[in-house]
Amino acid sequence: MKKKTVLNSGYVELVEWMGSDNAVIRNARRCWKSQSKGTESDLKLLKHLLRKGHKTPFEAAVFTFDIKCPLFVARQWFRHRMASYNEESLRYSLAEREYFIPDDLPAHLRETWVEHHEESFNLYEKMIAEHYMRREIARSILPVGIYTSFYWTVNGSSLQNFLMLRTDRQAQKEIREYALVILELVKKISPLCFRTFEEVVLQKGGILS
Repeated sequence: MKKKTVLNSGYVELVEWMGSDNAVIRNARRCWKSQSKGTESDLKLLKHLLRKGHKTPFEAAVFTFDIKCPLFVARQWFRHRMASYNEESLRYSLAEREYFIPDDLPAHLRETWVEHHEESFNLYEKMIAEHYMRREIARSILPVGIYTSFYWTVNGSSLQNFLMLRTDRQAQKEIREYALVILELVKKISPLCFRTFEEVVLQKGGILS
């Protein structure tokens, strides 16, 4: 799946998935010992599940994303605990000289913003190279706008919870941009489930503007 660029240096990539629409519908129909009678009946079932909050069948779909985002975005992301995270460690690897730059900064503030981050990276690299400071200590110098990367494995139910909260207009703009990209990616893999989720929960609930 092609990487989707987010913010100035971030990205989202859907690298792996297990199960999709058929798995969710199969699991849901076990309750009634019923069989699919076609797309129309499946859509009716999915709408019923979403309206009633019966989310367990959506756990049959599992997605793994490769995420690169600013550290302050990741710390919000990691509050969603019903998922698995594997993040790069600045205890064992060097931080890349990349950092978030707001796209609406006026020129004079952008210059100051970049200068501050560049000086922080200069000091960080100097402490490690010249003073043999441990990476796990030297990283304390770096701002929370630096980029981190992690793999995020999440089932369909937990992903819907993430999307409901993070596509909301009240969510911080930067994490909302990631959530909207993720929604578009999963709609391609599991169109019945996630287009129905978008319609029933996000649009009718007034979450998406």
